Amino acid sequence: MKETKFKNTEIGMIPEEWEVKKLGTVFDIGNGRDYKHLNTGKIPVYGTGGLMTYVNEYLYDGETVCIGRKGTINMPQYHNGKIWTVDTLFYTYNFRKTDVKFLYYLAQIIDWNAYNTATGVPSLTSRNVSNILVSLPPLHEQHRIASALTSIDNLISSLGKLIEKKKNIKQGAMQQLLTGRTRLKGFSEPWVEKKLGELFEIGNGKDYKNLKSGPIPVFGTGGLMTYVNEYLYDGETICIGRKGTIDKPQYHKGKIWTVDTLFYTYRFKDINVKYLYYLSTTINWNEYNTATGVPSLTSQNILKIKVVLPLEEEQQAIATILTKMDDEITALEAKKVKYEAIKQGMMQQLLTGKIRLVS
Repeated sequence: MKETKFKNTEIGMIPEEWEVKKLGTVFDIGNGRDYKHLNTGKIPVYGTGGLMTYVNEYLYDGETVCIGRKGTINMPQYHNGKIWTVDTLFYTYNFRKTDVKFLYYLAQIIDWNAYNTATGVPSLTSRNVSNILVSLPPLHEQHRIASALTSIDNLISSLGKLIEKKKNIKQGAMQQLLTGRTRLKGFSEPWVEKKLGELFEIGNGKDYKNLKSGPIPVFGTGGLMTYVNEYLYDGETICIGRKGTIDKPQYHKGKIWTVDTLFYTYRFKDINVKYLYYLSTTINWNEYNTATGVPSLTSQNILKIKVVLPLEEEQQAIATILTKMDDEITALEAKKVKYEAIKQGMMQQLLTGKIRLVS
């Protein structure tokens, strides 16, 4: 691979073979339109947040990079085919010596907020967009860069689809195993009805602001909040929202602190804690909401909830199966995050010429 020589330009150092151009010399900008007069159909309608609905007519047909005009201006979109865009989303067309997919990736590293023209809702004008300066490699290099980034995008997309498939399989398994519709081999004993109050006791979370920083995680109804130097509970527990988000139970193991809006459970009896966690995710907690404003649960209401349970040995077997599924999903999600980070690194290197895909 030959050594890259750089030149100084108005936007910084770029490879000698690259050019600085205004976006307005690379493409034209089209304005989105209202779609409410159209009938339902198969043509996707996009806004700055993504897909909105489907209609029977199209505004543009072909490859395009859509750029937010108002609202979400920092999330460019790539589309290929017949589309309609609403008034808050520009589409681009009439591309000149540019690989459209390359342009999409280039658009992702532009700081669009730097070109915001409004003091309230973020906004861009077609003139401002057209005047943005970018560095462009020769067309053959654009193709190679776009191909490399598309390959990793496809991998990330495949992982995302696989994760969703695994989650759906797990959800189906929960519906079967946690209701007794499907029994595991070797288990035939009848299930019994119990109140949650027969299975555990409930502890109240406390304020943590008087504590110092440390290694102990602090959890609220939305999940991890911070770390402190003391713990409120040590061991396996199911945390249940007291106020706010009441329908997202959490499983924790080890030393933790919970805030006032999050109950923790302890002194478990005749129950596998991990099984209880999976069971708790199937309970309609909003049915037990005691407030008309912010959703709220009381410990008394929780302890009165009735559930049907197998014996503890079968609970353990079910929890083991579901935990393995969770572990597999977690591993895939970590892999997806890793490839997303790799993609970001590739974009920063390839789209600036720091790494070249030329011989």
